[in-house]
Amino acid sequence: MEPDLGWTFEQYRTYERLRAAQCEEEQHEASATGLVTDPKTAPHGGYRVGCTWPREVTAPASELSSRLAALLPGTPAYPYDSLQSSIGNLRPAEDRLIDPDGIAEDRLVLDKLCEAVEKALKETATDRQRCETAFDRGYLARRMAYVFGRPEAGYWQLQQAVHAESSHVGVELVNGWGPHLTLTRFGQTAGPDMAVKTIELLAAWQPVSVAPEAIVVGFYTVGDGSFSVTAHESFPVG
Repeated sequence: MEPDLGWTFEQYRTYERLRAAQCEEEQHEASATGLVTDPKTAPHGGYRVGCTWPREVTAPASELSSRLAALLPGTPAYPYDSLQSSIGNLRPAEDRLIDPDGIAEDRLVLDKLCEAVEKALKETATDRQRCETAFDRGYLARRMAYVFGRPEAGYWQLQQAVHAESSHVGVELVNGWGPHLTLTRFGQTAGPDMAVKTIELLAAWQPVSVAPEAIVVGFYTVGDGSFSVTAHESFPVG
């Protein structure tokens, strides 16, 4: 279940607790049955509005991503500058990569999203501390590994505003389920023994609370064994 953009922050907090319980169940399932190939590892691209974080969280996340890639064949390591929390994504109607330099439609969509983010930041007038997020632990699902985040109210209000303003300019983003850091998506299947080793790696994550640095409008590219995010424009938070 995805969060409803009409929810109050208290309603979101209730969802967050349910989502955390679901994460526990997914990890138990992965440890019992093994890992599977994530369809999202197939080459494709899409537009993205993401939240960026200080290196005190992205550097250890990137290191952990590299360790996961070394452990699991076919699994890409995510560089620290691509470890963002997705606020909203959108894939083009046809399955292709995004090319704002060569495709006018892509440039137009990205420019519209920039307009929406700029308005959302002005509308919420949110300072960074009210958007602080606690990245408290890593989780394993059958298709991916990630770090779970628990935000303060300002982050949820900003996410709501970005989606509202994007809709006003004619771009309907797919909502993100909350501030988390995807460490990797699995490119090959693996048995329960490998899943257990992955859980042991994730247990090394040290909880950290940080305020966001910026909202980035850009696009992501998934290749064979790779993942990257290219920034189109960045807007500081606070």
